[in-house]
Amino acid sequence: MFRIVLSLLVVFPSMVMATTSMHTLLSKGEYVRPLIVIEQIEAEYNGIVSSFDMDIENGQLVYEIDLLNLDDSEITELSFDASDGSLITKKLSVFEPDDLDQIKAARVLAKKEMTFTELVRMAQQDQAGYLIEAELEHDLAISYLELKLLNVSSKHTIAFDIEELRPLPLLQWD
Repeated sequence: MFRIVLSLLVVFPSMVMATTSMHTLLSKGEYVRPLIVIEQIEAEYNGIVSSFDMDIENGQLVYEIDLLNLDDSEITELSFDASDGSLITKKLSVFEPDDLDQIKAARVLAKKEMTFTELVRMAQQDQAGYLIEAELEHDLAISYLELKLLNVSSKHTIAFDIEELRPLPLLQWD
């Protein structure tokens, strides 16, 4: 029992510090907004953006974005320097079986004739916090956008139905 309590005392403060450092970095505002970079990708590349993730690498804020090309069955993984929006790496690969859920959701998004950016903006409406992650998902016959927002006190995850263009209240986490 003592080991469990001790491990919680060691692990929990480091988790809080990681969240705080990301929030502190974002609140300084010295970066290109994620949706600006995503819009640029949508304009310059063929395909549908299927995920966005934010990470800190060597003290530098980095955006990682996946782009699905449904016609060619390829995924382009891009990473960008958030400070100026410049491309760091680009990797091309073919679809794999574990990509099936994102592919299904991307097809629904394409059918709606919407971009990932438009969907994220719609899902973020009336939500507080910094966008730190967004991903197309398909589960239980529902295609949705899973969105993670960070504010000063917590990370909040919401789900937004792509077909119905509305929040999925049963799929919300804090």
